[in-house]
Amino acid sequence: MNRNQINLLNAMKSADQFFTENPKLLEEKPSLKAAVAQNKVLISEMEALSKAQKTTTKTDVALKGQTRTTLVEANLKVLAGVKAVGIATNDTRLKMAADITKSELNKMRDNDLIEESQTTYELGLSLAPKLVEWDVLTPDIEAVNTNSATYDAMDPAIKNIKARSSQATDDLKDKSKESSAFLRDTLDEMMVTIKTSQPVLYAQYQKARAIINIHGEHGKGTTPDDSTTKK
Repeated sequence: MNRNQINLLNAMKSADQFFTENPKLLEEKPSLKAAVAQNKVLISEMEALSKAQKTTTKTDVALKGQTRTTLVEANLKVLAGVKAVGIATNDTRLKMAADITKSELNKMRDNDLIEESQTTYELGLSLAPKLVEWDVLTPDIEAVNTNSATYDAMDPAIKNIKARSSQATDDLKDKSKESSAFLRDTLDEMMVTIKTSQPVLYAQYQKARAIINIHGEHGKGTTPDDSTTKK
């Protein structure tokens, strides 16, 4: 949330607290009561959007990095076995296929690493009986495939989180406009009806409803009667 949105939300909450402390105001005033209920709904919606907006990919990116490391290590173990088989059988093709360093795997783009992992996995499956001699077992081969699939699924998930956060930012902007208009054009206008009959209570509402600038201007703000809040 930006500063203006935070200030608006605080004003809405303060107004809600005012009505909680003055329940008699709502007696025999169904329209005002409905407006107060709507204010609560808008508060909840803004808070939910704010929470969605704050969702980050930090944890997901960290997990992706860990999974990539695990995937690289799984590849290296199988490739070491393949190379050993190639040396033992004097198979140049196998020795060349396994001639990939850790540095090269680490530098690969995501798609290239996934493709290389698939090649390693298929090669490992075809040589499974011979790899046992070199301490490369079926779980080791399957680890390449499992970690590759997990890693492949992480990028879309991270992009989806970023998209939801971006959408929440846009929705929050629209919801703030809606809430500001509701506060100004509905709740404030309804409260004007007690300005003459209950001036003290109206002044209390004005104070509660004031939009306080919480950033560097403590104590300053706008009230429903200020020209800045007029239509």
